Formats: sequence, structure tokens, C-alpha cells
Amino acid sequence: MDYKDLKKDLLIVGILVSFLTPFVRSSINLAIPALASEFSLSAVFLTEISTVYLLVNAILYIPFGKIGDIYGRKRIFQYGLIIFTVSSFISSFSTSGEMFLFFRILQAIGNAMIFANLNAMISSAFPVNERGKAFGLTSMSVFVGLIFGPILGGAITEIVGWRTLFYLDTIIGIIAAYAITRFKHDWIDAKGEKLDILGSFLLGISLIAIIYSFSDFTSKYSLFLVIAGIIGLSLFYLVEKRAAFPLINLDLFNSRSFTFGNITAFINYGAFVSVGFILTLYLQYLKGYSPLTAGLIVSIQSITMVLVSPFAGRLSDKIDPGNVSTVGMVLTTIGIALMTLINFENAPYLGGFSLIIFGAGIGLFYSSNTKMVMGSVDKKYFGVASATLSDMRSMGQIFGMGIVMIIISTILGHAQIMPSNYPELITSLRISLIAIAVLSAVGIFTSIIKD
Repeated sequence: MDYKDLKKDLLIVGILVSFLTPFVRSSINLAIPALASEFSLSAVFLTEISTVYLLVNAILYIPFGKIGDIYGRKRIFQYGLIIFTVSSFISSFSTSGEMFLFFRILQAIGNAMIFANLNAMISSAFPVNERGKAFGLTSMSVFVGLIFGPILGGAITEIVGWRTLFYLDTIIGIIAAYAITRFKHDWIDAKGEKLDILGSFLLGISLIAIIYSFSDFTSKYSLFLVIAGIIGLSLFYLVEKRAAFPLINLDLFNSRSFTFGNITAFINYGAFVSVGFILTLYLQYLKGYSPLTAGLIVSIQSITMVLVSPFAGRLSDKIDPGNVSTVGMVLTTIGIALMTLINFENAPYLGGFSLIIFGAGIGLFYSSNTKMVMGSVDKKYFGVASATLSDMRSMGQIFGMGIVMIIISTILGHAQIMPSNYPELITSLRISLIAIAVLSAVGIFTSIIKD
């Protein structure tokens, strides 16, 4: 296969899968009220649908990234796409909240296999001076998925029901699965190494403890889980220092670009996913908009991301990508801060303006942060680096959702959202936005630190 064709085919596949998973996630967000009504789900259970998905991803990203380095990144990517597509189809037959949650776990496993290896494949195929453009295009595809997810998700949920969403997801998955079968090349840069089973187990258990404490701060076991997680990570560190083939080469963290780039990704994604969830509740419950109308409003930020991300990718090929990501964090913080000022009188204009600023910030950050992190490691560790970045993004989303959940559960309890408790709901959403804005402001400072 010609190398130019190889890059082109890989980019097509990357664009397809980068569209698919955010499309699924954002379309399901608009179906949340319908799911809650059909299965009589509480507000806390609704957050668990997102949290468990992210938890499974966080546990599996790094092991699947290492497996990709050892056995072939394209191979693991392809298997993950098949699992994701099949589980999406099965999700349409759910008859309870618990059943739906189980199939979401299967989707999460497939997603982890896909995104533990996608950025590694792109970094392997594209030279440094072209990676920003490639990441910019896949980022744009992510944001296109976020646009059509709310719009189609809202329309389909409103017209024919939420189950049809998964039929559409299955069709897109089949197209992407066919496209990857045409791709014959693979990268195996750590061939002959072995997966660190003990390290994978210790890391997984530690992340479960820490992330579960993030997702339910109100639990009396939260402090115990945090301590257990820290102990587990300490044991993981000792094991990795002595392992012949460590799951993560700890020397990677000697790079400030790698370390603080991951920390900033954690913060940025915590803000991104939590703001999306807050907007869903605000628009459908407090403003009384239909799923379709809510989807159209939420798409404002996604349209901005689509317009900005290709520019951000090309810009990060010309100047320091760390500087581009810092500007992204500044705009993200400003956008969230403006959202805290929204009320029923100024919502039409301030809401739209804040979504544009927020979307521009996310669009600038995504591809530039990816390029900076991936460019800070040797190609032998591309899989682990890609997986670590994906892991930090998932953990950040869980942490952000955890902040929102503890605030909502503290003010609303575990009751279903009803008109009688709307005053408490709007209070909890406003406090949540303030907390996320503070978190995002911290990300400005961590984004400045680099090699």
C-alpha cells in the first residue's frame, strides 16, 4: 500500500469512529428524560448511566493501549469497533434501567479498545508536522458527532422513540467496521513484550476505588475508597519500577508536557461533560423545551467546535501546541463563568454567547493538547501514551460528573425531578456551574507548565 494512501485511509477510519462514539453519547443525553420516564429512574441513577460508562473506559484504556503496542494497534482497534457496534444494537432491546446499563458497559469496553489506539495509530502514520492537521480533522469529526447527536437524538426520541437511536448507531458502526477491513497495515512497536497482568489489576482496582469515590462523594465509604485507591496506586508504582515489561514506563512522567498535558486534559473534560449534562437538565426541565429544541440549542457549542478545531490543528503544526491549548482553557473558563450568570431574562442572548465562547475553547484545546502529549513520548510508547490521555479524559469526566452529582443529591436527594422541586434543581445547577468554572480556572495554570 502506498504510504500516502495509508495515511488517507487511516484518516477516513479515524474520522468515522471519531464521529460515532460522541454521536452515541450526546444522542443518549437527549434521551435521558425519556429513559427516566419509561424505566422510572431517579436523577442519581441517570448520572450513573454516564459514570459507569466512563468508569469502564478509565479502567481498560491503558491495558488495551499496551495490548495494542504488543499485538497490533489496528487489530485491537478493529475488535473494539465490532464490540461497540454489536452492543449498540443490543441496547435497543433493553427492558429496564439495569439492563440498559449492562449493555452500556459492553459499549464502554469496545470504546476503550478503539480510543486507546486511535491517537497512537495517527501518531504512528503521520510525521510531527502533519499530526496537528490530522488531529484537527478527527477532532472536527468528534464535534460533528456532538452536533448531530443532540439534533437527531432529540428528533428521533421525540418522533419515534429512543430505541431507534441505537439502530442508527448500528448502521454507522457497520460502515466504520467495513472501512477498517480495507486497512491492511498495522503497527506493533512493542512486539515480544508481555502485558503486565499484576500492574493492570492493581491499576484497575485503584482506579475503581478512586473513581467510585468521585462519583458518589456523599457515600460514607468515600474517604475509605480514596485511601484504598492511593494505597493501590502506591503498590502499582512499586510493581512498575520492578517489572520487566511495565504497563506504564514511569519515566514518561519526567516530561512536564506529558504530565501536565494529561492533568489539563483531566480538567478540561471534567468541565466539558458536566456542562453538557447540566444543559440537558436545564433546557428540558426548567425551560420546558422538547428534546429536539434542546438539541438544537446545545448544538451551538458543537458547531463552534467544528469551525475552530481544524484551525486549531493547523495552528498547532506551526506554533507551540501548548500555547494553543492554554488559550483554549482560558476561553473554556470564560464560557462557563458566563453560564453562571444566566437567568430567565437574559438566557436567549447570554446563553448563546456563552455556548460560543465555551465551544471555541474546547475546539482549540482538543487537538492541540493531543499533539503536545503524543509528541512528548517515543513511538514505542504511543499506545500507552494515547491510552493514558484517554484515561485522564475519562477520569476527568467522571470527576466532573461526580461534582455535579454530589451537588444535586445534596440539594435534591434521590427523588425524581418534578415541578415541585424545580427551585432546588436550578439552585443545584447554578452551584454546579460555579464549581466547574473554578476547576476550569485551575486548568489554565496547569496548561502553562510544559517542557
